[in-house]
Amino acid sequence: MSDTPTNLPACWQDFTDAIAAGIDRIILFGPPGTGKTFAGLTMGNVEAGAFRVICNEDMTEADITGHYKPSGAEWNWCDGKVIKAWEGDGYNGGRVVADEVDRASGDVLSVLLAMFDTPESASWTNPDTGQTFRPRPGFSVVMTTNIEDMRELPQALKDRFPVAIRIDQPHPNGLLTLPPDLRAAAAASADADRDRRFSLRAFQAYAKLRDEIDGARAARIIFGSQAEAIIDALAVNEVTA
Repeated sequence: MSDTPTNLPACWQDFTDAIAAGIDRIILFGPPGTGKTFAGLTMGNVEAGAFRVICNEDMTEADITGHYKPSGAEWNWCDGKVIKAWEGDGYNGGRVVADEVDRASGDVLSVLLAMFDTPESASWTNPDTGQTFRPRPGFSVVMTTNIEDMRELPQALKDRFPVAIRIDQPHPNGLLTLPPDLRAAAAASADADRDRRFSLRAFQAYAKLRDEIDGARAARIIFGSQAEAIIDALAVNEVTA
């Protein structure tokens, strides 16, 4: 089991409890830069491996199931990420983290739906070797998306993932990567109005930049028109800390 911090925000406690209850199909949705992918790769039982699939328009079935790749004068088969997760450590299945699933093409989404089906229904046969693969016990999937409205996802996908959790707070381990004086502002900015919303990545960049140049200038470069508001928030947090 991976380490999980205590005193979690409600959304992350929901995710922790769902995993602990044995829910093996979960969607994490909401603002970008809150640690959804990090959590999928590290939280819960990932001892058999966690494999990330980044969905986009150029993604093909080969990324999921596998493909041949050259090795010297020969071509060797390389399993795709989902097959690797199905196989896990040879005894237990691992986890797939499918990022930005809403960006997958229709053909790729169809393959993902088939492979993320129930263990009794999911299978894939290598067309060259005839070997049939099925998910080993313990296989799980965490899908992530930055969409705000779950109604935008295909119904067939939602049916396979009965638990959908909106992540509206940065993961605590992500906040710990920031200097203490930035953590409260970063947490408040994660789910603010769109014009005032900034991810952990923005605050991480700001922390690095202000070490090299004036803090106000660093804020202007990173936060643009919201720089003054961010500086004011940091000043208030410092006074009330």
